Amino acid sequence: MAPDDVVIVGSGPTGAMAAAELVMRGLRVTLVDYGDDDPAMRSRVPDLPFDRFHREDPAQRGYLLGDRLEGVPRSGVRVGAQLTPPRQFTNRTADRLLPICSEDFHPMQSLALGGLGAAWGTACFTYSAEECGRIGLDPATLAPQYAKVIDEAGISGPSDDPTARLWWDGVAGHQPPLEIDTNCASILAAYQKAAKQFLRRGFALGNIPLAINSRPHGGREANPYFDTDFYGDVRRSAYRPRYTIERLQQSPNFRYVPGCLALTFREDPLGVDLTCQRGGEKAVFRARRLILCAGAISTARLALASVPLADRTTTLLSSAYIYYPTLNLRMLGRPTADRRHSMAQLTALYGTFATPERTCSLQLYSYRSLLLFKLIKEMPLAPWAGLLMSRAMVDALAIFGVFFPDEAGPTKTMRLGASTTSPVPDLHIAYTRPPAQQALQAGLESGLRRSFWRLGCVPLGRVDPGPAGSIHYAGTVPRINPVNPKFHTLSDGRLGGCERVFIGDSSSWNWLPCKGPTFTAMAGARVIAEHVAASLGERA
Repeated sequence: MAPDDVVIVGSGPTGAMAAAELVMRGLRVTLVDYGDDDPAMRSRVPDLPFDRFHREDPAQRGYLLGDRLEGVPRSGVRVGAQLTPPRQFTNRTADRLLPICSEDFHPMQSLALGGLGAAWGTACFTYSAEECGRIGLDPATLAPQYAKVIDEAGISGPSDDPTARLWWDGVAGHQPPLEIDTNCASILAAYQKAAKQFLRRGFALGNIPLAINSRPHGGREANPYFDTDFYGDVRRSAYRPRYTIERLQQSPNFRYVPGCLALTFREDPLGVDLTCQRGGEKAVFRARRLILCAGAISTARLALASVPLADRTTTLLSSAYIYYPTLNLRMLGRPTADRRHSMAQLTALYGTFATPERTCSLQLYSYRSLLLFKLIKEMPLAPWAGLLMSRAMVDALAIFGVFFPDEAGPTKTMRLGASTTSPVPDLHIAYTRPPAQQALQAGLESGLRRSFWRLGCVPLGRVDPGPAGSIHYAGTVPRINPVNPKFHTLSDGRLGGCERVFIGDSSSWNWLPCKGPTFTAMAGARVIAEHVAASLGERA
């Protein structure tokens, strides 16, 4: 039997997009994946508005809190604590099968169908030429692939707004923006009344591009504004990578193989063998080319375990992330519309826009469908008093999630260790931001808090979920590796020292912007797929 043209590891956003590009070109593609999923739990979420099933459905506990109360965090704030029971399959097996050894860096990993994209917040951003240059990407090759991602995923983008060009520029074909809820619409109105003054202070606010349909697209329906987006996918309006996998499975030149835990690969003059564990046994997949799209951390783990290096250490990028719960004074005592979606309503940039390493990004959420018990748990009040307070302020809560850029350095490393609790080796992570980076973040936060007050939003606290809390990871096999120069990616996506193995995700990035990476990573994966096709002598 002839080998496949390409084997892809991982079904997340980048793996799905790379597969779509290659299948479109007529290549024989096998996508190897662990593929954890929970369709039964997902199907329990009714196709009804949140406020209605919260009042009427006697079975709501199962999907809101969990049959075993798994949706109720016991204590503290941890990475991934926001996952509701229907989304918890995203990282259900990862902690056991993808071991991390670290004192303070505990990333969210996934072995799910769709990877971290199964619970992705759907925010999409383009990157400027300056940002692409620091990352190591070519804006000219990204532009046509941005358009293909828009067509595949269905993205609602801003209307013609000069401010929005800071985060959504040079693309077309997107849908109209989603409606903004009452709470955030009042904040946007306050900003627009004094937009020139805000811009002079380095603060820009506007509609956020989201991979959510505002009108039917690609066989998926428009968002119904049920405020249930954290729980179910009943109308498939928000893009999940599994939708692309399901579509590709109708193609005769595509094969999806779940249940596989990738262990190592070996290259020879004719192709690549990928060894996986499947059903307790070893399974080998052979292809002319191999693309690693397992996510920044898992891609590096697999590559470090496979290439002949004396030093099995590399670098790591992770956006610093904190969030500020605020009270929007304009909403106190004001009625709010039930028609809303649950994802980010607005986005903002703060800092020096022309210098992206000195800029942070924000995503603004309302709180309503996230359940009051989470608020009550954090209040220094008796539960009954906390419940009364929460009910009074829930419609006025505005959550500002803030992301900061990251750059590589010797204080941010991953080292491959021996296998202990899993068939794959341990990863030992040491991650500390240098004092200059911490000082820059503190300065940006100070200015942000002043901006919140000017918007009429009173900060109620500051929450830091830890160094890995952003779930934005990159730079583990970068083009330029300051920690281990021999472990790197070439300009066409090839893994250094290999001819037939390519890196298709954000592992190859030299730098991580403050704006979310997923949309650009998906376009970048399709660019790498183009290089893979060219290496096989194929033409578009």
